[in-house]
Amino acid sequence: MTTPTSNATRTPNGEAPGTDPGTDPGVAGNARLSAATGLILLVLFAAEIVTDLLGVANVLTAHVVIGLMLTPPVLVKMGSTGWRIVRYYHGDHAYVERGAPRLFLRILGPILILLTTVLIGSGLLAYLAHGGLYDVALKTHKVVFYIWLLAVIAHVVPHFVEAVSWAFADLSTRARGSVPGAGTRRTILVVALLVGGVAGVILSGHVGGYFHTHPIRLHL
Repeated sequence: MTTPTSNATRTPNGEAPGTDPGTDPGVAGNARLSAATGLILLVLFAAEIVTDLLGVANVLTAHVVIGLMLTPPVLVKMGSTGWRIVRYYHGDHAYVERGAPRLFLRILGPILILLTTVLIGSGLLAYLAHGGLYDVALKTHKVVFYIWLLAVIAHVVPHFVEAVSWAFADLSTRARGSVPGAGTRRTILVVALLVGGVAGVILSGHVGGYFHTHPIRLHL
């Protein structure tokens, strides 16, 4: 019987240092999908933060398009991460062998999911709502953003190096051969971005109506 690697010798994400995320193709593929999705979200969220620094009122169309473009990848990320959790606690041997993230990251994960959901949801609601609901949604969006940013930093730092390694592994011929499904994983990400982009372009047409309803935003 193989003795599992102890938590003391595992990376923050639960793997033995210097190893592929599990020898099982399903486990490795799921890890690479999560990693690639995470890097895409990191880029999109960074772009969204830039629109905040420029003044959302000045670049509201870009803010809306980027916000909606990142929504489907967020769902993909939640799905791949959720699948790992379900399989691990269901006792799937391959996922048990991979191991669970450190306790800190297991606690942070659900909190980050909740914060991300509230952040995106409140932003969309603030864009489409009127009256008192608009005020509540906008204030919630602003307050949650700062808490969310701290949670993201705490989540990204322990994962970054391994996430980059796994995400770009699918670009090499040898990696595609050892972990089947690289083409499918890329398709999932492309489709997610396209769906979000189309939704963003469609809803960005509401910008004129938004400024008409909330003219004070023009002066922020």
